[in-house]
Amino acid sequence: MVAAHELHRRRPPRMFIGFLAASAAAGLVAVPMVWTGTLGATLAPSTSINFLLLIGAVAFGLGALTNDTCLLGSLARLGDGEMRLLALPLGLAIGILAADYCRFGNDATWPSLISRPSVTGVVTLLVFLVVLVLALVFVSIKGVLRTTPDWSFGASMIGLGITGGLLYALSPGWTFAELIQRGLPLRMSPVGEVALTAVMSSIAGALAASVRQGNLRLQLPTANGILRSVVGGTLMGVGIALIPGGNDELILAGVPTLSPGGMAAYLLMTMTIVFGFAAREKLFRRRLSRPR
Repeated sequence: MVAAHELHRRRPPRMFIGFLAASAAAGLVAVPMVWTGTLGATLAPSTSINFLLLIGAVAFGLGALTNDTCLLGSLARLGDGEMRLLALPLGLAIGILAADYCRFGNDATWPSLISRPSVTGVVTLLVFLVVLVLALVFVSIKGVLRTTPDWSFGASMIGLGITGGLLYALSPGWTFAELIQRGLPLRMSPVGEVALTAVMSSIAGALAASVRQGNLRLQLPTANGILRSVVGGTLMGVGIALIPGGNDELILAGVPTLSPGGMAAYLLMTMTIVFGFAAREKLFRRRLSRPR
């Protein structure tokens, strides 16, 4: 949402470039682990660009816009005390189940182009390294308001990429969305202790960060807020089931493995949010311009 808002406002795309750095860092960690067979690491399979994936990307973007934040942002804001987001899992479950019942056809997947050592894989890793360096320079130094380099944001993106790349390579089903998705009646797939631990750690980390930064403010839910979380979660759940995966999985697993569907879905969901911001702003201006 922050990345899309920057693009909408035509500001320097610091967050979007930061996510590129995270994707590159994830690839630089995960791909060598898979090549060397470390701890049975695997890469996410590539997916094709198809109608259902495009529908899922648009649905996820609209859901994030309705909820006012994506999955990663929801955890952070829940840590800040925004209690309406406790209703988000209900919406996610409804959306995933709805997509499962209405799905037609099978998802076409195949091993990533860089899942085995090759010249293409080596060139890809070199490209990842170049992208990472250039992205870090952009997000750390770019900006007239910063007279000295600020590497903290770049370091956080590297941390996100490394930890995310490790988790997706070693235990793909570790996310909050996967925990809900695999526990639903049509799925009934065991998530294991890693997923539960990862989700609990994510929430604990969000709370700790909020307390440390002084952002913890308990916000009691309103009926409108709960409705937004449920509706937004439902749309995001549809997207998670059809893509498959949410924005975190696309950034840290889909893009780093050069999945055509993953890259297309991430760009489309981002542009959906950008156009949604523009439409909402235009509607707000029309309301203000109406005579009273």
